[in-house]
Amino acid sequence: MTEITPGTPDSRPHNDSVKVNCEELLLLLRRKESNWVEWGKACQQLQKAGYSAQAIFEATGFEPIQQNQVIVAAQVHDTLMKEGVSENVRSRFERTGSDSLYELRILTQPERAVAAEFIVARNLDSEGAREVAKALKDFSRMGTPPAGFSNHPGDVVAYQYWKVARYQNSLTERSRLIARGLMFAHSQEARQQIEQLLTEGIGGNQHQPPRLPFYRLEADDFMPRLLPVIGKLPLTVAEWEAVSTIESTGSFGIVKTSNQQSLVAIPGWQ
Repeated sequence: MTEITPGTPDSRPHNDSVKVNCEELLLLLRRKESNWVEWGKACQQLQKAGYSAQAIFEATGFEPIQQNQVIVAAQVHDTLMKEGVSENVRSRFERTGSDSLYELRILTQPERAVAAEFIVARNLDSEGAREVAKALKDFSRMGTPPAGFSNHPGDVVAYQYWKVARYQNSLTERSRLIARGLMFAHSQEARQQIEQLLTEGIGGNQHQPPRLPFYRLEADDFMPRLLPVIGKLPLTVAEWEAVSTIESTGSFGIVKTSNQQSLVAIPGWQ
């Protein structure tokens, strides 16, 4: 996208209403009027009108990374309004929360609504929103839900902590993970699953069996090796020189030797 002078339209023809609209949008952003949802929509409209992210930044002070956040978060906000969320959620994200809604971009529309309700109910910040979004995304990929955990967002997040805590060897970190899991757990069954970790040994009851090395034999490894038998020690130089070279030919390793030559077969693997 070609960068243009801030506050002016690009070289393509625009009618007067579009020019006035762009100027009003720039002024809205510069003065930070209305709320962040309108800022996101304004940034998106300006970019569609030909303004680059850098041009918007120079004209309004909104950095490109901030523009991207409010644009995406505003789109997530619109999907929440369409899905139908509680008044508490509407009120929470009316003035603040673009950073939290931005994290929900990876979820489907129904999942976003469920996650938003949970975030508001637990008063989570953007870090917590990222945690909830990732847990819901991973949970949705599972074929069957894990035993003892429901599809409630609280249980979904608790399951992630339970899964990591099972094989945590550090007692301090294990205790922290269990505490976090219990904080998020919604159902009694999920709480019982996590509390069970308190009675298990470090690393869980399930011990991983040792992994044995695996060797893949090549075709040549199955073929025996033929060695000439010279005789008993001590050997003379003449006896050494009398031994002929042994070479195998063909796919079956045919060996030709004299009638007086003694051979011994040994395994071919090393």
